[in-house]
Amino acid sequence: DNADAAALRPHAHCRVETFGLSAGADWQAHDLRASAASTTFNLRRGGAPAGTFELPLLGVFNVRNAVAAIAVGAAVGLSTDTMAEGLRAFRGVRRRMQHRGTAAGVAVYDDFAHHPTAIAETLDGVRSAYPGRRIWAIFEPRSATSCRRIFEAEFTRALARADRVVLPAVFRSALPEAERLSPEDIIDALRREGHDARFIPRVDDIVRAVSRDARDGDLVVVMSNGGFENIHQKLLDALMAKEATG
Repeated sequence: DNADAAALRPHAHCRVETFGLSAGADWQAHDLRASAASTTFNLRRGGAPAGTFELPLLGVFNVRNAVAAIAVGAAVGLSTDTMAEGLRAFRGVRRRMQHRGTAAGVAVYDDFAHHPTAIAETLDGVRSAYPGRRIWAIFEPRSATSCRRIFEAEFTRALARADRVVLPAVFRSALPEAERLSPEDIIDALRREGHDARFIPRVDDIVRAVSRDARDGDLVVVMSNGGFENIHQKLLDALMAKEATG
């Protein structure tokens, strides 16, 4: 699926096997079916059927990871049944679309996504698993790269996959303004494209706004590579208080 990786193949001094969703990959996942609980896919090896696998995770990026693991497992002699059972039993890792709780009918997820590609893949995975549900994306620009202006356009395109977008102030506020990512500019760009997007600098104000406006059935995806001032629990607490008062 990656043209740069494919270009390196002729220069490798070892056996190379490719994987992905693209036709022609040595290991090709196809016919992906997403549900709220899992992703199921069929697999081909060298064009021949190689099994059906169920993964209790969301998103195409997780399918790619699973196919890579299957290819390695086959190389060391694991059977298809053993690998299929291992994938079915895998429960993921913390901070990768980790369900932190549901309150007032609103599900809150935590994800480590902190660059445009990861944000796009995460939101695409949620969309495929929950068609028709309203998705909130709350993204904290925190890492050394995401705090810089260089990927501003890419962040805008990635976040446009959500129905509602909320951005706080940049974590590394000491960066020179000319280098620092501007959440306000991203929000303005999203609004020009017709998206509901808000710049809310402080976490407590984000919690108040989202808990007030979120409705039963909404999905809130919080993305940051840091603690984000424990926004996940604060939001769940606010939603529980809203639920208790009717």
